Amino acid sequence: MKKHKLLTSILTGALALTVGFTGVAAEQQASAASSKTTKVSKNYYTKAALNMRTGPTTKAKRVLTIPKGKKVYAYQRKTVSGTWYKVKYNGKVGWVSGKYLSSKKAKKTVKKASAASGNAIINAGRKYVGTPYVWGGSRPGGFDCSGFTSYVYKQAGMKSLPRTSRAQKASVKRVSSPKVGDLIFFSATPGGSYVSHVGIYAGNNQVLHAAGNSVKFQSLSGYWNQRVVSYGTTR
Repeated sequence: MKKHKLLTSILTGALALTVGFTGVAAEQQASAASSKTTKVSKNYYTKAALNMRTGPTTKAKRVLTIPKGKKVYAYQRKTVSGTWYKVKYNGKVGWVSGKYLSSKKAKKTVKKASAASGNAIINAGRKYVGTPYVWGGSRPGGFDCSGFTSYVYKQAGMKSLPRTSRAQKASVKRVSSPKVGDLIFFSATPGGSYVSHVGIYAGNNQVLHAAGNSVKFQSLSGYWNQRVVSYGTTR
């Protein structure tokens, strides 16, 4: 009788071990299946600044940081505590988290001029008062008239302007009177219609522009008022 109980106990223990090992094996197989690397072939865009790593884990060594909005080419995918992609970017290869990738490129927001943004344009341009006038200049080292307006609009986060005064006139909406931040187009002669100069309306009958020998604020009365061709806005 005792032998029978002992044998039953041994058999029960063996069965439990078998079930236990089977469960562990199943878990291991499931884990292996979930972390299996699969092939993909797709372009993605980063939704934020994203670290590329040597392996599909945040503990892996960082290869480089990919800026927000950049395109990467993914060719492998692996699920390990989330989805990871092996990508190529700027000549480098590594793993990135799929959490911060998007299949669509983010749309760039372009501001339209408003009272607030008009002041932002003037404030952006005010910093360059005194900068030398340089023919063809479009950088803080020296500006010509349209180089100045296009640079300042960009710094203020506004609509991108073409490079020349005539092209800028064609790219904006004509208005009968300017608001702060709008563009003013001038001719070389009083009453002329051929645009040869552009500035930014600063309010209080003043224009902010690159004219003469430097960037400056000037009154629109007299000389400049006689040469106004039109006003333009991005509103």
